Amino acid sequence: MIEGYTVEVKLNSALAFNQCTTGNMRRITRNNVRPVIKPEDNDFEVICVIEFSSKTPDSTREWLLSHIQSPRSMHGAELLVKIMLDKDDKEGILFIGASPDRLLEGAEIIGLKKKCHDGLLREFNLKNSEQFVNIDDKFLSSAEVQYVIRNALEKIHSSTTLSLPGLPDIKVCEGEAIIPRCIASGVISKFYPVHNNNEEEILAKKWYSTINITTLKIQPINDIAHYFGDSIALYFAFLGYYTMSLIVPALFGLFYYVYHSFLDKKETNFTAFAIFNLVWSTLFLEAWKRKCAAITYHWGTYGMVKFEEPRPNFVGTVGRNRITNRVELTYPKWKRSLKKYLVSLPVILMFLFIAIVVMLGYFWFEKWIQEKMDVESYTGQLMQFVPSSLYAVIIVIMNAIYRIVATLLNNWENHRLQSAHENNLIMKLVVFDFVNCFLSLFYIAFYLRDMDRLRKHLAALLVTQQIVGQILEAFLPYLMWTKGRIYQSKKKDMTKQEEIEKQSDMYVYEGTFDDYLELFLQFGYVFLFSSVYPLAALWALLNNIVELRTDAFKLCTVFQRPFAHRTTGIGAWQM
Repeated sequence: MIEGYTVEVKLNSALAFNQCTTGNMRRITRNNVRPVIKPEDNDFEVICVIEFSSKTPDSTREWLLSHIQSPRSMHGAELLVKIMLDKDDKEGILFIGASPDRLLEGAEIIGLKKKCHDGLLREFNLKNSEQFVNIDDKFLSSAEVQYVIRNALEKIHSSTTLSLPGLPDIKVCEGEAIIPRCIASGVISKFYPVHNNNEEEILAKKWYSTINITTLKIQPINDIAHYFGDSIALYFAFLGYYTMSLIVPALFGLFYYVYHSFLDKKETNFTAFAIFNLVWSTLFLEAWKRKCAAITYHWGTYGMVKFEEPRPNFVGTVGRNRITNRVELTYPKWKRSLKKYLVSLPVILMFLFIAIVVMLGYFWFEKWIQEKMDVESYTGQLMQFVPSSLYAVIIVIMNAIYRIVATLLNNWENHRLQSAHENNLIMKLVVFDFVNCFLSLFYIAFYLRDMDRLRKHLAALLVTQQIVGQILEAFLPYLMWTKGRIYQSKKKDMTKQEEIEKQSDMYVYEGTFDDYLELFLQFGYVFLFSSVYPLAALWALLNNIVELRTDAFKLCTVFQRPFAHRTTGIGAWQM
């Protein structure tokens, strides 16, 4: 990039971009277009960044730029753009922002609910803007601003069915969103919002960097929502609520364990603990539904109906929708069904068979250890935990391998909507992970009926998996910290361009999917088997306390800032 310089395009024009990429540093005028190259200024706040692939032709970049800047009446986004040049003076990087009026207009278009002076939430309306609180001062949060801009970019639709300029193999249907199609086809290599250093520092102090009674007691959920958006904030709200709820079974389990281990060494009665778990889990889930409804109502998303556009990676043939009469990509349902039942299902069954074979191998290895080792010696007692610990590590590896395969299968099935895509992936992962993680426990509990063995096996599985998980989620992010935190440690001496260059190299946040899956499996261990191993809830509680900190740390320092998403709940993960 050109150090310390930006290219400010005053009017819409593909020719302006072409002139800038030539490296000409003079002020030029052509066709009433006046691109100006000057030292970096602060005429508008950069909200998000679009980086083109090095293989993207100039004509494609010019065409996209004109759509981003064009008025809405001409099917454009009507946004502000600065153009940066890469080191080879070829690949364009767009800094995207918006005027205050455009942001308010976008808030009205998406039906954003804001608080009025009478204390009620209402959909924002420009004509009645004076009735809303703080209309003149920070009316939209940081997450809402990027949500409005992303919505504006994704609303850029093609008025006709065409091929991208310079890329005849990439087609865009009439009415199809252009930006998502360019991302899916590799024309746009990166698209992300930028971190706001001041807001991130304030959030970090409230959230994880300063440890005191307040930060240990409650998370700044509203501040998280204002910075990262509703979807991520709701995950942390659920994690925090679930963690606080674990205190009761953890204390009860600790008392139960101490009482039966040291004070009353009679045979343990599992019935009372099982009944307690049933009551606790029911109360927790119902209480969370109420808590979730209260949070989403406060954010103005409760009961929100969201119209879904087709996924950017959805492929098909151009056809006409029989209901809407729109020209769009279509894909026969019978083809997807054949893929699901003739390919995906057999592959899933094959992995389930492998999981069963691995489980039987574990029992064989455990029996071999018992026969070869002196179980009365200290070494022999220690070696009895080796098979279970090794099996726990194998479970983690198998889950990771299956995750890759399941993702490939799910993408190949070609689901049209993002919700259908996610729900099918959740179903694939939950079925396998449940069998892979819990099959051996059910086998010991209901076939072998050996409660002592079940307790030892569960303890080894739970503790080992949590240790491995913390290594992957806490220590590895700490090692990656130097890469993700460089721009933060020197931000006072860096230009905005240099900060964004550092953020471009940060890791991409893949969302809360894996985190919810981990909590689902942990909840299964606690709810189904803690009556046998009462300390399960205590281990889960300690793990989640660390999880809250590490997840917060990663979001703020290791990953690129993710786009904000509005949500009405945790979706299919509602247990």
